[in-house]
Amino acid sequence: MASFQCEKKYAIDVQVDRSMKARDLFKKSKAIVVEKERLDNDAATKMQITVVEGILKNQTKGPLTIMDSKVFAGNFVKQFPKTISTSDDFFMTNMYPKGVKGAVVYSGKNDLDFECGWLLAFADTEATGRRIYAESGCKVNFDNIDWGNVEKNLDESGESTNPCDPLTMTSVFASITNFSGKSDVEATFVG
Repeated sequence: MASFQCEKKYAIDVQVDRSMKARDLFKKSKAIVVEKERLDNDAATKMQITVVEGILKNQTKGPLTIMDSKVFAGNFVKQFPKTISTSDDFFMTNMYPKGVKGAVVYSGKNDLDFECGWLLAFADTEATGRRIYAESGCKVNFDNIDWGNVEKNLDESGESTNPCDPLTMTSVFASITNFSGKSDVEATFVG
């Protein structure tokens, strides 16, 4: 009986902690949108916002370093991490219906010691809904990114993806889901 009560208390503590973090994230997000969109107090109280929280995990030979990124729509609450050793996060926001749409490319070495790249693109807009797109492979494939093509592929994608490059044996496991009124992006870069 005591074990069950401890587990129940832990679950409640975790839920309260997540709720407080979510409230803080929405407050920061709203302040950024008000500032970027130069809204007055009346408009700010009526606006709806889109919030995207991303968790990026590294399961490669070493750290991943950001090569490039693109924001199609939205503003950062917390930027994409410059390097990812094991895991890190980012937060974006924007007014609804514009929503959030962005992409990031990381480079690093795969298990065979080759320079590789991992691309992740995501969207939560009224026009697209929730979408996620990813690629991986040789680093040279990501030296000159055609962002228009990435956006087209993103718009045609679904809510999860798992591309694998047979040449470099790299892959990305990624999904975008709704959680507590925001979108959660989770991506694991494998090498």
